[in-house]
Amino acid sequence: MQSRISSRLPRRRARALAPLLLVATVPVAAGEIFNDGIRSAEAELKLLSGIQYGSGINYGFGALDAPGETERAALYLAVKPGLDLSWALGDSEFYSEFTFVAATTTLDGELAGQVGRGGDQAFDTDATKIGWRNDVIDFSVGGQEFTVGDGFIIGDGNFNQGGPDGQYWTGAFTAWRNSAVLRVNTKPVRGDVFWLRTDDDLGDSRVVGVNLETTTKETFGTLGIMYAEIIDEKRFGWEGMKIASFRGADIKVPGIANLKLFGEFVMERGESELTGADNDGNAWYIEGNYRFAAIPWTPTVFYRYSHFSGDEANTPDNEEYRGLFFTIFKRDWDTWYQGEVTGEMHLFNQNQVTQMAKIKVYPRPDLALGFWYYTHELDTPQYFGTPVSDTDWADEINLGVEYYPSDKLYAYWGFAWGHPRQAAVDVFAHRDDTLIVQMFLSYTYR
Repeated sequence: MQSRISSRLPRRRARALAPLLLVATVPVAAGEIFNDGIRSAEAELKLLSGIQYGSGINYGFGALDAPGETERAALYLAVKPGLDLSWALGDSEFYSEFTFVAATTTLDGELAGQVGRGGDQAFDTDATKIGWRNDVIDFSVGGQEFTVGDGFIIGDGNFNQGGPDGQYWTGAFTAWRNSAVLRVNTKPVRGDVFWLRTDDDLGDSRVVGVNLETTTKETFGTLGIMYAEIIDEKRFGWEGMKIASFRGADIKVPGIANLKLFGEFVMERGESELTGADNDGNAWYIEGNYRFAAIPWTPTVFYRYSHFSGDEANTPDNEEYRGLFFTIFKRDWDTWYQGEVTGEMHLFNQNQVTQMAKIKVYPRPDLALGFWYYTHELDTPQYFGTPVSDTDWADEINLGVEYYPSDKLYAYWGFAWGHPRQAAVDVFAHRDDTLIVQMFLSYTYR
């Protein structure tokens, strides 16, 4: 049972906005080192940590590295120093960014068992970027962050999955490797041309593509279109895949001032170089949020419906949409990890239909309280190739408190409850609820 499940569970990616715990009071030396008006150097230090406790892990099956071990605690720690350099040349400048990560996972290891009791450590570079830019053009090469839209499919080039990365939840590694990105901004239209390379956990994939989008957020919103191809991949059979996406963000509705709409549609096509099968996967979502500006604590309600196609039995094509390089924290906590239980441990925006209802209130400008409710289903009755008798996967509730007194400090305290439905029972052969309590803290000094 352990090997069957672990072989089919994609290793999850960690948070782009890294959590931290109990480090905000640590004195750190960073900030501007040198600036003569032409040349400058600035140091930065991020302290990242998270702590979790879980029971009923994998609905009673236990951690993947230790079936039957249904309770675990995990501590994640990371330190990420960085250095930014710039040299002005008239109306343009050369710039560079270098960051280094030291990360570890301790206590019982990661809850689901991707990092076992022995723990993991990592000491490695992350960003290694150099570039040139002016008011219109920005060209950079090397290890760097890059996201299209809200990271629905192009967002994270590193899985942060233990082993060489040392951790999950801190998400300290955020850069694509050995990449090149050309950004052109000619308002109201801007665009990107990109060549990206992932870490080994994502198959050491090479992705090339172009992205175009409007920049009329104040009056209408943002519309975008992207085309990309995976030209090389070493692990999952993605090589040869062609990707097209159409999206809208922050779309304003005439006459309803406090309503915003979001959505994206993605097609995955092309023949797999590994299997020879034709890809025919699709994914889409639509989301709306409304802010009650005149009510105390400014309640905001959210609803999202997301659909990721699954593979149909007895067809030569691969209809299963692959989540590829989606990111976690773009517009809100858990933008594309949908649920602290299901999104982080079980479903990974593949063969998945999820509805999310959420409400957030803001007692103070630096404090938010959130309640999330999810229903999760499978699109087709199989779980990473294993047939199941039903498509109902799980119900889930998340509670969260976010504290962000400045751009330096972000803290999150949360509780998650997942209740299995028949499909999850078929996979894990258990009916226990999964409970998670967690605290995250991120502190950046620049």
